[in-house]
Amino acid sequence: MPSDLPASLADSWRQHGTRTGTSNVLLLSITAETTLYEPIDSADRMQSVGTSEIPVRSLFTVYLTFSPPLSNVGIPPSTVFAQAAPKAKRQFIKTIKDEGVHVDSTRSTLEFEAANGEAGVWYVIDASYPVDPDLVGAALEPIDAEVHVAVWPTETSYGMAGGTVPLESVADVAAGAELTLEELPVHLDVDPARDRETIAELIRTIDLETDTETD
Repeated sequence: MPSDLPASLADSWRQHGTRTGTSNVLLLSITAETTLYEPIDSADRMQSVGTSEIPVRSLFTVYLTFSPPLSNVGIPPSTVFAQAAPKAKRQFIKTIKDEGVHVDSTRSTLEFEAANGEAGVWYVIDASYPVDPDLVGAALEPIDAEVHVAVWPTETSYGMAGGTVPLESVADVAAGAELTLEELPVHLDVDPARDRETIAELIRTIDLETDTETD
């Protein structure tokens, strides 16, 4: 399935794992297989920041299949996009919540033009990552983060990609709590502008077009 990263990102990111979920919209069953990616540099240390299995900095692509296939029921993906996009977002949010990420509200919903020329929707969602107290030797508030989820119609289905962005580090949270941690066991490189641009690069270049559908 088309889940490999574009060449511009393949040297700095590696696959972390997959998650699969199923939801329904109208008379259709939608299976979403999410592939997660983590940074190659310092990936192990960054993964150990919190209790969630999802890296605090991550990229993801989602492969969506429909049963019955949209072509079998005569539905072009663009015609039910208004119903499918928020449903796909909610399914993804459920997936990351099940993996321990705290999800708040959708901060903004933006329209954008996908690489295939279709009009898509880009969601920015407020979130946070619980810090493992055993890791830092103190109980700390979660790390503030944001989640980007972009959805757009393809010829036979929908493209879906995005990522997570840390907005602060363990050191930031400790300082805010007026705690002094002599030596942090992890280092989190916080650069929201860079991470947002990486996510945008993924969304601009990922190829999720496919002719394969569920019979």
